Amino acid sequence: MAKLSNQTIKRDFLSTAKANGKNSLSEQFHQFIVGKVIDWALRERVTEGRFSAFKWGQQEQELLNQIIANPKAADLNLPIQGSKFKRFFKSIAENGLNTLDVQMFYRYRDRLPLRQLQWEFKKEDFAFTKQMLISKEEIPAGYYMLEVGIRTNVFSSQLHFDLQTPPIHSKKQTYELRVRSNRICKRLIYISKATKLEAVLSEQIGAENIYNLRLARLTQNFFMSRMMNKIGKQFDLKGYENIPQDEFEVLWNRYDSLFKKNKNPLVDYRYHIQHVEARRIPSREEQLANLKRWKLH
Repeated sequence: MAKLSNQTIKRDFLSTAKANGKNSLSEQFHQFIVGKVIDWALRERVTEGRFSAFKWGQQEQELLNQIIANPKAADLNLPIQGSKFKRFFKSIAENGLNTLDVQMFYRYRDRLPLRQLQWEFKKEDFAFTKQMLISKEEIPAGYYMLEVGIRTNVFSSQLHFDLQTPPIHSKKQTYELRVRSNRICKRLIYISKATKLEAVLSEQIGAENIYNLRLARLTQNFFMSRMMNKIGKQFDLKGYENIPQDEFEVLWNRYDSLFKKNKNPLVDYRYHIQHVEARRIPSREEQLANLKRWKLH
């Protein structure tokens, strides 16, 4: 499958978003503004303390200025009406970002309106009954990190917490996670289509036992870097920037299989054959060279 350049993808997306109308500003914001910041942080490894900075392009500056002028047009509930916030956002639009800004973000992110931006969903965004929980609103399609913390009376007990899409979907998605009591456990979640999420709760788990429930939105590259690390493969930002969907599905199924309670050994076997054993098979040239050496001996 041919790979498209970033400029081509960006141009096509902007024209499509413009045609879609109402939500186009929101889509552009998540696709290009948020995505660019995360990709820059990954590429420059700014979380490791390396100093780096970047500037916005002209189109991105125009997009930011549109959002600052009218955040509701982008479906963003931002407190930009206050003069301090306006000056802050305008400064970012004009000057870009640097490593110190990222450090400040991590320091004060609990005070930021991430839920209003739909960058994260917390326990308050889920409704609880005696035997299950379900998200109050649909979760947008995308890439997420699930964090779960459960506290029970049994020390270090292991419990199953499996999120899934409702059965009304033709292709139900299930995200299995084994949670250890009194410990934050995490896993990646890929949602292919906007949907509500639900989980059946065991007798040992009630709303009062869940002290941490967070679904954090990620960019594709950040998601890929964490997924590749988990399955033992090296992540290359450029190599996976425009990965075809079928290749992504292979990697995702491999990652997802690590959390399965009842693992299908054929899934792991197929992955081993395609991605591990295939690399160990000598090429035709190597095999011919080996044959020549064997004949000499």
